[in-house]
Amino acid sequence: RVEERDRKIIELEAQLLKGEQLRRQMHNRIQELRGNIRVFVRTRPFLPGDGNNHDSSIEASPDGESLSIADTRSKNRLQFKFDQVFPPSAGQDAVFDEVCDFVQSALDGYHVCLFSYGQTGSGKTHTMQGSGNGAMRGIIPRAVEQILAQAKSLKSQNWTFQLRASFLEIYNEDLKDLLATLNKGGSSNSKGRT
Repeated sequence: RVEERDRKIIELEAQLLKGEQLRRQMHNRIQELRGNIRVFVRTRPFLPGDGNNHDSSIEASPDGESLSIADTRSKNRLQFKFDQVFPPSAGQDAVFDEVCDFVQSALDGYHVCLFSYGQTGSGKTHTMQGSGNGAMRGIIPRAVEQILAQAKSLKSQNWTFQLRASFLEIYNEDLKDLLATLNKGGSSNSKGRT
C-alpha cells in the first residue's frame, strides 16, 4: 500500500514537471509570435507645472496601437503605429499587465530586457519605479513582487532560485549602476543584488 502511494506520488510529480515544461514552451512561443522586440508608448497627462495650455499635440487612438502628433509646420497630423499605446488615463496596472509576460519569461530562464526611453520629464521614472505601495507602484516593484511570489510558490515543489538583478540608468550618455555603492574615494562598486 505504501509502495503504491509512493509510486503514485512519483508519477504525479513527473506529470506536474512535464506540464510545467509544456507551459513554459507554450508561453514563450506565444511571446515569440507576439514579437521578441516590442515598442510601447505611454503618453503622460499634463502636470501642474506644465503651464496653462492643456491642448496636447499628441492624440492616442482608441485602438490602443496608434497615435497622431500635430505637425505645427504643415498643420497636418502625423500618424504612428506601435505594439501598444497607453493614453494619459492609463494607470500603472495597465502598463504592468502588458509587460508582466516578460517577467514570466525571465522566470522561465529567458533573457529579458525592458527599458524606458524619453526626454527629461516624460515619465520614465514614474513608469518604471512609480511611487508608494499602492496603485502607483511602477513596473519594477510589481515585477519584484511577481518574481518573489513565483519563487515562494515553486519552493513547495522543491525548486530553488538564485536571483540576481541589475538596475541601470543611461543619462547623458553615462551608464550608472543604481545598485552601486560608493567607496570612500568616491568611486563605485557594482553590487548586483543576489
